[in-house]
Amino acid sequence: MNIIGLGQAGCNIADAMAQYPQYNIYKIDVGLEGKKCLGVKQQSGPEQYEANAPSMKTFFRNIKGDVLLVLGGSGNISAMSLRIMETIKDKCKVDLLYIKPDESLLTGKRQMHEKVTYNVLQNYARSGAVGRMYLISNPQLESILGDVPIMGYFDKLNELIVSTMHMINVFKNSAPVLGGLREPAETRRICTVGIYDMEKDEEKLFFSLDTIREACYIYSVGERRLREDGSLHKTIVTQMKGKTNDETPNVSFGVFPTNYETDYGYVIAYSPNIQN
Repeated sequence: MNIIGLGQAGCNIADAMAQYPQYNIYKIDVGLEGKKCLGVKQQSGPEQYEANAPSMKTFFRNIKGDVLLVLGGSGNISAMSLRIMETIKDKCKVDLLYIKPDESLLTGKRQMHEKVTYNVLQNYARSGAVGRMYLISNPQLESILGDVPIMGYFDKLNELIVSTMHMINVFKNSAPVLGGLREPAETRRICTVGIYDMEKDEEKLFFSLDTIREACYIYSVGERRLREDGSLHKTIVTQMKGKTNDETPNVSFGVFPTNYETDYGYVIAYSPNIQN
């Protein structure tokens, strides 16, 4: 998979994803240098970034396959996202990972720009111009992690994003010993991810989605427990039956073996609606 980091937030997450060999990393930001890095000139506002975006055909000449474009909504450079998608759309399947900041910390033009970017990209996803759009809320991540120190604040949030997205990608490409992760309906293009505590039957989504119509649960369970715990099958089936209701009629799950002593889980939630 190709990861394209746009702006400081996107590039930081791309750098963190680079620890895994499964990803091919591209970065775009002001003043960048190096392999697979595209440095652009600093501009005075989002309109200028879009109007003065350099040609990226040479930069992306070898890119192919699946792409995850990662960006933070409050950065002016996020206005270049449409130019990036336009450049690679004919040879790549593009999904978006959108980091939504704490809106209370934004003022004036930056708040307006974030709102526009947030809505425009969701409409792109919903229309099918790109694949799916994963929404992540920084305040929600902080509430999951608890107290986060100022020094290294975004590093801690990014660690949670990166480890979760990576493990979900791993399990999507692995064979479960029970169940299966169903491909969501085409119309359900706005989504988020989260962590799932199978012992407490408790999920913590990284964004509060309106109208969740579909959900996939990933159980990562040690092989020893899978072989010896005779009640586990009943527990999982009961939990999944409890997740299915009129609002979320489609629920799938997969149970995957691991060598870890501690069991853990993830969830992917999908909505057909633009999020306000």
